[in-house]
Amino acid sequence: MSASPFQTILACVSSKSALIGCLASFSGASAYAIICGVLFACGMGLPIPEDITIIASGILAALGKISIWGAFVVCMVGVLAGDGLLFFLGRKLGDNAFNLPIIRKIMTEKRKKLAKEKVLNNSKFICFVARFLPGLRAPTYLTAGAMGVKPSTFILLDGFAALISVPVWIYVGWFIGDKWDESMAIIKKMHMAIIIGIVILAVGYFFVKRYLNNKKAN
Repeated sequence: MSASPFQTILACVSSKSALIGCLASFSGASAYAIICGVLFACGMGLPIPEDITIIASGILAALGKISIWGAFVVCMVGVLAGDGLLFFLGRKLGDNAFNLPIIRKIMTEKRKKLAKEKVLNNSKFICFVARFLPGLRAPTYLTAGAMGVKPSTFILLDGFAALISVPVWIYVGWFIGDKWDESMAIIKKMHMAIIIGIVILAVGYFFVKRYLNNKKAN
């Protein structure tokens, strides 16, 4: 029995270049379905790099296997559906969300109390930045939902972040095209630029917030 597309993709997860090659082997309707499905699974915590999947969609568009606008639409749908399901699952479960295996191991009662305070006080910043943090995205959105972050805040900030990250990674894939030998070097540079940008944004956010709080106190 031949392996399913998802089994084939999971077999390539250990190597980013192999994963790109695997995803870029699809075309047409099957490519749209695979990209959307994989991104939804990424949002639910499946260990497949979301950025690599979006880059692969850009490569497919560059190779003429799908349209560039089709790549954008399916990527946005897959990304936001996965994020939204986790967030609203957290809202439905409330504190019971912290009994889930992925959360229970790291969230003690003390950490839960501290997290609730920090998430609610910085909900806008957290909902925006989490989109750029692979590995932390799923537990962050689940926690935000459980902590009572407003749905409107989550949808607006996560959607805004996706409107930045998705086109950027699609363009990276479009730029790479069939230049497979250069792909990993380009992706590493982009990851480094994103990390530096997030650090600068975080430092700026907390300095501005401290300044405004001090000004209000005086």
